[in-house]
Amino acid sequence: MARFIKKLLITLLVLALALAAWRLADLGMLLFGAVLISIGLRRAAESLGRRARIGTAAGLALVVLLFVAALAASLTFFGTVAAGQFNELVQQVPQGLRIALAWLQAQPYGPYVLAQARGIAPAELTSAAGRAVTLGMQVVASTLGYGILTFLVAIYLAAQPQLYRQLCLRLVPPAHRATADRLLERTGDVLLHWLLGQFIVMLIIGSLSGLGLWALGIEAPFALGLVGGLLTFIPYFGAVLAAVPATLVALTQGPLNAVLVIAMYAGVHFIEGNFVTPIVQAEATSLPPVLSLLSTVAFSILFGLSAVLLATPLTLFLLVAMELLYVGGTLGGTAKTAERLVDVH
Repeated sequence: MARFIKKLLITLLVLALALAAWRLADLGMLLFGAVLISIGLRRAAESLGRRARIGTAAGLALVVLLFVAALAASLTFFGTVAAGQFNELVQQVPQGLRIALAWLQAQPYGPYVLAQARGIAPAELTSAAGRAVTLGMQVVASTLGYGILTFLVAIYLAAQPQLYRQLCLRLVPPAHRATADRLLERTGDVLLHWLLGQFIVMLIIGSLSGLGLWALGIEAPFALGLVGGLLTFIPYFGAVLAAVPATLVALTQGPLNAVLVIAMYAGVHFIEGNFVTPIVQAEATSLPPVLSLLSTVAFSILFGLSAVLLATPLTLFLLVAMELLYVGGTLGGTAKTAERLVDVH
C-alpha cells in the first residue's frame, strides 16, 4: 500500500510539473531566448577579452556597452526616420487593403469570394486592417519590453555561466552528470553557430529588401526593410509575412508597383535560398528544411507565438539531446554517428 501511494504521489508530481511547465510556457521561452543571447554574448566577450587582453568579465562589460551605444546611435540617427515611416505604414496598409478589395469586388468572382468571407463587409475588413496594424505596433512595443528583460537575464547568464551550469548539473543524478555536461557543451556550440548564421542572413535579407524597395520608389523602405530582416528569424513564414505589408503599401502607388514588389521579394528570397543560406550554412549549423518547417508549425500549436520565434533553436536542442541520449546512448551509436543529426561546420 505504501509503495502504491509513493508511486501515485510521484505520478501526480510529474503531472503537476508538466501542467506548470505548459502554463508557464512564455516564461520558459523567455528563459530559452535569454540562454540563446547569453551564448552569443559570452563568446563575443571571450573573443574580445582575449584579443584586447582585458579578461572575459571586462570583455562582457565592453560588449554590452558597445551594444547599448550602437543601439542609442541608431535611435538617434534613424529613430525619427523609422518612427515616421512606421506611421506611414499605419496609414498606407489599410489604404492598400481598400484598393485590393475594390479590385476584387470588380472581378467576376469577387462578390462570391467576399460573400464567403464569413459575411464580413469590405469596410469592416479595412477597419480591421487598421486596427490590426495598430495592434501590431502595440505588440512590437510589448515585445521590446520582453526583449529588454530577456537581454538583462542574458547578461547575468553570460557573466556567470559556470554557476548556472553547475546548478543544472546538480539536478541530474551523479551517474549521468558527465552526459548532461556534454549535452550542455554541445548544445551551446550548436546554438552559437546557428545564431551567428541567422544574424548574417537577417542582415543581408533586411538590407536587400530595404534597398530594393528604395530603388522601386516604395514609401517607408527603411521600416519595411527592417520588418523584413526581423521576420527572417521565422523560417519560411517570415518571408511571406514580410511581403504582405510591403505589397499593400506598394498597391497605394499603383498595381504595377505591387507586382514589382512581389517580384523583388521573390528575387531576394531566391538569392537567400540559393546563395546566402548555403554559403552561411557552410560555416554554421544546418537543419533539414522539412524539419524546420514542421517544427515551426508544431511549436506554434503547442506554445503560441513566442515558440514560433524560437522553433529552430528549440529543434536543434532536441536533436542534440536525441543524438547524445538516444542515438549515442540507447541505440549504442558512436558519437560520430550521432553528430550527423546536427551538422556543425
